[in-house]
Amino acid sequence: MLAGIAVLWLLAAACVSQAPEQLPPRVIDCSPKPFEANVEAFLPEITITFDRPMNTSSRSGFGSIRFLGVFPADRNAQPAWDATGTICRLPVQLEPDVTYAVAVNTSKQRAFTDQAGVPALGFAWVFATGERTEDDFPPHVVSSDPPLGATDVDFRKREISVTLNRAVAPGDYSWVLMKGSGEYPGTRGGAKPRLSDDRLTATLEVRLSPGTVYALGVNDVYYCGYKDTKGRPLLPFGWCFKTAE
Repeated sequence: MLAGIAVLWLLAAACVSQAPEQLPPRVIDCSPKPFEANVEAFLPEITITFDRPMNTSSRSGFGSIRFLGVFPADRNAQPAWDATGTICRLPVQLEPDVTYAVAVNTSKQRAFTDQAGVPALGFAWVFATGERTEDDFPPHVVSSDPPLGATDVDFRKREISVTLNRAVAPGDYSWVLMKGSGEYPGTRGGAKPRLSDDRLTATLEVRLSPGTVYALGVNDVYYCGYKDTKGRPLLPFGWCFKTAE
């Protein structure tokens, strides 16, 4: 596992891809819902809904997050799309009292794309077929500044941040490039991300430009620097926004 500082530096330096002019496609709904417990074990499929028609001929962008839960499908399971190209269904094989975790696109696996070829923003969720409390699930982002999908962000903004549902341990961190979905916001003077005193808010200094789409992740399948005080990694959070002209 790379240390948090190495992850941030390498990914920021790698931000050389052509960014889209509009926000990238992203998952706006899923079934079961994130952090849903007591899901029926005989559920035949899980679904994700995108905010626009997708390229339905591309290979699946579903992936596992083994350190957070079991992948619910057989490796040979083939997803299917509805007629609109916005809802993707994956056949699953669930067992009682198991926690499942699913990734949709990651920093290295960008298979889900829209009809213009823009990779979808990363998305991840967990659910369980047994009784669970909030503390049984991994820590997760509850809000961001700018908000996810914002389109009129002031390019003079010098900090972006995420707020978590519970405190994370100090030390490692992971702010991740989502290649092809947007620019990485960079850092001012190589500053490290910082945590608030209560360790519920993580802040990154940035350097933004007008009329630019930014896309990044906080944690990822491959980079899980943020962990709670019990050592459980933060659920990956995909994030995009666009600055005003």
